[in-house]
Amino acid sequence: MPLNYDNLSALTKDKYIPTMVDNIFNSNVLTHRMLRKSKPAASGNKVLQPLEYGKSAAKGFFSGYDIMDTSPTETFTDASYEWKQCYATVSISGREEMLNDGPERVIDLLEAKVKNAEKSLKDLFGTTLYGTSDGTGDEFVGLQKICAVDRSLGGIDSTDYSWWDGQTQAAGSSTFSDVAASSGANSIGREFRKMYGACTVDNDSPSIIVVPQIVFDAYEESLTGQKRFGPAAQALADAGFTALMYRNTPVVVDDHCPAGKAFFLNENYLQFRHHRKRNFVFEGFQKPVNQDARVAKIQWLGALTCSNASRQGTITGLPTAY
Repeated sequence: MPLNYDNLSALTKDKYIPTMVDNIFNSNVLTHRMLRKSKPAASGNKVLQPLEYGKSAAKGFFSGYDIMDTSPTETFTDASYEWKQCYATVSISGREEMLNDGPERVIDLLEAKVKNAEKSLKDLFGTTLYGTSDGTGDEFVGLQKICAVDRSLGGIDSTDYSWWDGQTQAAGSSTFSDVAASSGANSIGREFRKMYGACTVDNDSPSIIVVPQIVFDAYEESLTGQKRFGPAAQALADAGFTALMYRNTPVVVDDHCPAGKAFFLNENYLQFRHHRKRNFVFEGFQKPVNQDARVAKIQWLGALTCSNASRQGTITGLPTAY
């Protein structure tokens, strides 16, 4: 039978897109944790993320009819992030249409095409998430920029407002044996301790530590057989991810994490925001005027926002070879 693209669009939207989106969310540990809690943002030219960078100066004890200080203090109420668009296509050429005109062949072809689009979006989000984009181009801001110093993020220039800097730290050694030692000046435990402290105020501390495989192996070896697990590690294991613990914070591997780096992230201040009408939305098959093909699109409109960069950190110069 000939392809009925109205039926194929409905089938794709109802059967394949929900599974595809779920697989994108589970593609790596950070998308698993962050895309699932993405919230719709109010429509407007930019995505506004409320933030507070300091404590109010108007405070104190008083007695009876004492006058209370109500003088204003300088604060930023919002960081602003540009809307970013991404897409993947599901294309069927005229030749493929002619050679796959049986019902079973059509379903097999469609499933393969949707899986290809899924892989493309997985890689796109995973790569961009750990990238260096400052959000001024087509891509949403990357974690390497969020964790940097002397940069503009969310419309705030940290060269003028140092409280908006991320935390950065260069490892004392890039040699695996040095870093994997259970103790010592360059051990991974010492590196983790310094960065964890820099990202912590009172009980507000990193919620996840993300590393490449070799850094995870160095940390595992440094534990000298005393593996550390906990409820958070078990929850990630249930989702298919391996985790160890550092001070009750899961340490996890992400294949997209740049070589030689470790990210200490406080997810209370990191948030994906999406447009309520464009959150991995499927747009049905259409025929371009200049091609013998049918093309459908999966589209997303949103931003990665940060409301407190000083709680995010990265260690650089860690081992890249065993």
